[in-house]
Amino acid sequence: MLYTQSPLPQTKAALLALLGKGKKRPLGVDIHYPSRGQTSVQELYETRLGKIFLKRVSERNHKDCQINPVYGTLAEREAWCSRLAQTIGLDVPDLRLLDESTTVQKWLNLSDAHTYSTTLGKMTFEAENVFECALFDWVTGQIDRHDANYLYDYVNQKIILIDSAHSLLKHTGSLPDYLKLYEFSEVQNLNRALATKISTRFKKISPEQMLTNIPLRNDQEKQALLDRHAQI
Repeated sequence: MLYTQSPLPQTKAALLALLGKGKKRPLGVDIHYPSRGQTSVQELYETRLGKIFLKRVSERNHKDCQINPVYGTLAEREAWCSRLAQTIGLDVPDLRLLDESTTVQKWLNLSDAHTYSTTLGKMTFEAENVFECALFDWVTGQIDRHDANYLYDYVNQKIILIDSAHSLLKHTGSLPDYLKLYEFSEVQNLNRALATKISTRFKKISPEQMLTNIPLRNDQEKQALLDRHAQI
């Protein structure tokens, strides 16, 4: 995994100690990791493990997303999606759930897709990477995969999914921004059949394993997740 070196501590006490010994840095929320309505708390820390990004979601975030936190808060959904991504081997930043409203994750010094495309140039996509990310976004029912919710690694020509919180609802997710761009620029590859290690791992996950990774507290959301997974 490219983006999970020096993994974060597993326990809340160790995470708090890591942040406590770190130094808080200014965070330009208009450039990095913008959040719906900017009503969440967002903080950046310089620590012995590198830069760590903390996000604490607000009550308004849940209302804006029409998510009942009783069934799974935005922070929990993001942590569950991160755990599933790591289970299947999809490269995402290392992330931990600090409490039911707060996540901490490793900060990657990469531009989000919006910043890259508007200031640095055209993104080049790799078919397998797009397919794997799209498969993940489909199964987890991502609603909010706009161009600030994935990063672009220009060296490896890979997209890296971030902020997967608005997800796992009863209905199907929306079309990811990167897939719209890929469909426009790579028309000749749209009907190409792909089989990757990640898609194979996805298929091998049992319903029980899926719900262990993503322990939703609503039966309809659970069934919708399993139904999407069964269509792979």
